[in-house]
Amino acid sequence: MADTHLQCRNGTWYYRRAVPKHLVQAMGKSMVFHSLHTTEKKKAKKLREIEDVKWSAQFAAFEAGEAQPASDVAKVAIGERELLELVRAYVERNSRQFDERETAIPATSAERRDAVENIERDISILRDPDDLRADEWIGAIGGKLLAEAGQEPKSMSSTNDARFAEVVRRGLLELSRRKLAHYQDDFGKVFFDAEFDPARPKPLRFEELANQYLLMQIEEAEANGMSAKWQDKIKAQVTLVRELIGDDTPVSAIDYDLCLRARSLLAKTPSNRTKIYPGLSLEAAIKKAAEEGRPLMAPVTQATYLDTLRGILRLAELKRLLPHNPASTLRPLKRDAEKPEDKREPFKLEQIKAFFTGTFYQSCAPNAPVPYAKADREWRFWLPLLCLFTGARPNELCQMPPEDVKCSANATWFLDLVVAADDDDDASTGQPAKTLKNVTSRRKIPIHPELLALGFVEFAKAKQKAKAERLFSGLKKDKYGNWASYSLKRFRDTFLPEAITVGPKQAFYSFRHTFRDALRRSKAGPDTLKALGGWSQGSVTSDNYGDNSDPDLHFEAMTKISYPGLDLSYLQPAKEVTE
Repeated sequence: MADTHLQCRNGTWYYRRAVPKHLVQAMGKSMVFHSLHTTEKKKAKKLREIEDVKWSAQFAAFEAGEAQPASDVAKVAIGERELLELVRAYVERNSRQFDERETAIPATSAERRDAVENIERDISILRDPDDLRADEWIGAIGGKLLAEAGQEPKSMSSTNDARFAEVVRRGLLELSRRKLAHYQDDFGKVFFDAEFDPARPKPLRFEELANQYLLMQIEEAEANGMSAKWQDKIKAQVTLVRELIGDDTPVSAIDYDLCLRARSLLAKTPSNRTKIYPGLSLEAAIKKAAEEGRPLMAPVTQATYLDTLRGILRLAELKRLLPHNPASTLRPLKRDAEKPEDKREPFKLEQIKAFFTGTFYQSCAPNAPVPYAKADREWRFWLPLLCLFTGARPNELCQMPPEDVKCSANATWFLDLVVAADDDDDASTGQPAKTLKNVTSRRKIPIHPELLALGFVEFAKAKQKAKAERLFSGLKKDKYGNWASYSLKRFRDTFLPEAITVGPKQAFYSFRHTFRDALRRSKAGPDTLKALGGWSQGSVTSDNYGDNSDPDLHFEAMTKISYPGLDLSYLQPAKEVTE
């Protein structure tokens, strides 16, 4: 029994399936027809099974009102490619039949002369844009091809109609010129229009180009030890860009207009779309988000996806698949009104005071009537204090072994931190942080006198004596190797909101921003900003000379860090009384 969902044309297998009658109007077509991009029947059968499942789910989604027709971007691009393949197949089929017929039945000189005159007349008709006979001819052949493919001309846009008509015209012209050459015994050319070159390579689909780009990015990331999280973000960006452009879009068909349409779609895409609307197509998610009033993707995040599109098309440019990059100047529709430094707000002094004198820290006082004694006391107690008085990133502190609490030759205690990146590092730019797994860069931060008074050095020494692997041994790293994930979640969901009212732009990272504000208040110079927090104030040649990481150089600057109104003396360990 023949497989009604498979059809072979010119050696290539196509998927063909009728749309249920009650869904034809909603979907805007009566037939699903597209190439499976294979010449192997066995592979085509496997792909057909996948397509059956996909389209059955799509039909069910339409019946439930949960799906919408594909975007105009995808319709135009996919339609053009498949229709071009139909015309190519028609030209090759008819050309082959003509050659076989003419070989079997030689024509007389008179017949050849008449045939040449008829063909020359046909060519003239096809080349005359005002000849109505050409329109009738093109319409008849075009309608026949569409009917064979299960398509309906009325379901296509006028723009697509005109483009398809032009392809049909060129196909008919190609056939006529081949016939004319045959009758004139001119066998110097196999084809006349490059679009109908029988030996032409198949046009590269955008999906294939995007995957090539992704493989290059992942290969580079692995060679340079980039974090798994960075790699996952790149994969997510490429996946969305493929949806915006359309997997089946020929790379050669991508122009500035298509890039503009992609940008418009991106501007309507809801934030966290895959989490909020898992399984929904991009178009369906956009419609649902608009109905529910969901926030849209931030301009800075949109820019990262446009950067990815630009990178993919740059690859096409380098491979000479495109004459230029149509996305080279593309920017988000809406400008980002916020400066990067304004995207995260520091805590106010009143919030700092309320948090560090609240119920939890009161329970940590040496003479507390009800002492806090849970297993997670260590990181819950020290992490906010360390971030407030060192400006270190949470992951830098959570991954730190006790041995990295050191003392210089001049008796300056400091944290010898391995530089790491957190989610907040790329929050202002939207770019995935290119964290190195084997990073060797270090930052030496002198320990603030307040931390010394609270007994932090003694705490670290006890951990060293116990041979603990990390300062906060109760924490475990997440799948991306981040040791701070759990603690940050607990502070975000419970500890911070229980103690203070957290603003919309505030989070645990606000402690680091608060430390930077304190540095500004102390009039710290660029060298200190860079050495203590890793904040660069621009680059000059002298930055590369000398050792700016010496903690002795910056201890005095650290002593000037203060938070007016904050008194933590009640948390200091009781001093032993000596007789």
